[in-house]
Amino acid sequence: MAIGCGLKCSKGVLLSFNIVFWVSGCIMLVVGIWMILDPKKTHLFSLTSTDDVAPDLLQYLAYVLVAIGCLIVLVGFCGCCASLYERRFLLITYFVFLFMLLCAELSIAVTTLGYREDFLTGLENRLLNRFRDEYGRDSNDVFTQAIDQAQFTFNCCGVLSDTDYINTKWRNESIGISNRSRINVPLTCCVLANPDVEESWQHPQPMDETACQNTGVDRHHLSRHKKGCLEDLEKWLKDDTAVLIGLGIGIAFFHMLGMIFSVTLCRNLGAGLAQGH
Repeated sequence: MAIGCGLKCSKGVLLSFNIVFWVSGCIMLVVGIWMILDPKKTHLFSLTSTDDVAPDLLQYLAYVLVAIGCLIVLVGFCGCCASLYERRFLLITYFVFLFMLLCAELSIAVTTLGYREDFLTGLENRLLNRFRDEYGRDSNDVFTQAIDQAQFTFNCCGVLSDTDYINTKWRNESIGISNRSRINVPLTCCVLANPDVEESWQHPQPMDETACQNTGVDRHHLSRHKKGCLEDLEKWLKDDTAVLIGLGIGIAFFHMLGMIFSVTLCRNLGAGLAQGH
């Protein structure tokens, strides 16, 4: 009787776990798809890449999240079948898959945590060097788009401040400027008339372009963003990587509970078979 009660309780716990297990898989799917489809993240992440880390690492991690989410849905189905039909082979298979998922999720968390420190170390100097030489250059369109995206997203200008543009090749050579003798900052540094439009950073419309481009601080301070993007970029990176780290560790711990529940049910099944139940 005690064994039968233990078996029923184990089945109920494992079935309940699998409902939440499916939810965790859906969460990973949503986060992964969101990271893949959000071009803003791809642009911003390219600003934090190093010589040792590919700029599209974030997309690789997103694809891994989607794959893990799909696998969780399949494994959850296996777990339900194992508990409903009381098949020890299915429970063992379920346990192995959970262990593999746990290792994958912890790997994502550890990888993200390790690389985050590499990204942040020397980020200011890397950005300033690239900014001075690469912004606005035809051969570095990805970097230019990333800076414009950051300036639009964070309402900032330059790396440390809007004065960073003074010594850039883009400004000194007036690259990409038509019908103007010179502009002092990109239009994404200006206070825009269309800030709520998603693609405004690609087609910025300043509220007062003349004032924004004026060299006098008293003339442009209301029409141009003054703060640099570095601080907001670092905060964005920390917040987004914290989501990956927390998701990896949290769901890995949750899967560890599933492994314990599956072992418990498997033992109760074995005890039941030994007693002739």
